[in-house]
Amino acid sequence: MPFKIIAENCSGCAACERRCPTGAISGCKGGAFYVEPSFCIDCAACGVICPGGAIIDAFGNRTRVLKKAQRPVAVIHPGNCNGCGVCVNVCPFDAVHLSPTNGGPQFLGLAEVTGGRCVGCALCEDVCGWEGVSVMANEEKAEFLDSIGYAEELATGA
Repeated sequence: MPFKIIAENCSGCAACERRCPTGAISGCKGGAFYVEPSFCIDCAACGVICPGGAIIDAFGNRTRVLKKAQRPVAVIHPGNCNGCGVCVNVCPFDAVHLSPTNGGPQFLGLAEVTGGRCVGCALCEDVCGWEGVSVMANEEKAEFLDSIGYAEELATGA
């Protein structure tokens, strides 16, 4: 079920339109925006930046603005990633890539996440059959990587 915008709560700021990776959101600045359901991939990128709480998620809940540290991001589990590239193919934000230079698997390389592009939509986590990707709040990333014995720089490509 696609996200929806409550027109009477929409301030027309266009933040959601700029953030949408599929062009599913449109409207006129200063007026109400709307979501084209056939283009919406339920990634929630729009919801975490809507200042007016005008966006309803796929479950009918109003979204809320999240601070950058609270926003979800994909984190690669270096010990589980096998370099298959499925996560790269599914990412609509081009936030995941493979790098043969980072000490990962020999075939394609360990997956890396470009932090500024990732919105935590969890499509990569959903398709990974090896638990090589986890989506969590940005502020939890360092603790998670430390708990599995990896430096944050190795798993994020930072």
